[in-house]
Amino acid sequence: MEFTNPVQKETHERLSEYLPELFEEPYFDEDNGHYYVSYGSTVIEISNDPFGPEEAVVTVMAYCVQGTEVDEELLTGLMELNHELPFGAFSISGRDVFFSYSVFGRTLERRTLLNAVATVATKSDDYDDRIVSEYGGQTALQRIRDTGGRKQRVARSKSD
Repeated sequence: MEFTNPVQKETHERLSEYLPELFEEPYFDEDNGHYYVSYGSTVIEISNDPFGPEEAVVTVMAYCVQGTEVDEELLTGLMELNHELPFGAFSISGRDVFFSYSVFGRTLERRTLLNAVATVATKSDDYDDRIVSEYGGQTALQRIRDTGGRKQRVARSKSD
């Protein structure tokens, strides 16, 4: 893996140390440089990106809902929630709703990382069923169950 600056490399080393201490079987994807951990019923993606020439940013993100019907009411509701939340934010890409929370890499500590993961998992879990009931789509857990998860999707794609 290539790093843009020394802080990004140091942050990667800290993540490699902290995640196995905090979570069972964290997965590191060599292709995109992201980590994945399970927290309750949520799968969390953790990225480490450069932020300027001398900093890194760690983004903890969860798929909240996939394949939802995006309309003005949903967008307005998520923006209002973002205004009320002290940490983290909802976002939409295509028909997928995400919840994420970012922290600086230079000062990353175990407790900060665990708090970020807990915040993302809790907020995503608090809102996923509500969004699905009003706007359709699937929670991340439903999607994993329906597709068989990453390992089964990779195995299927290799056999095709």
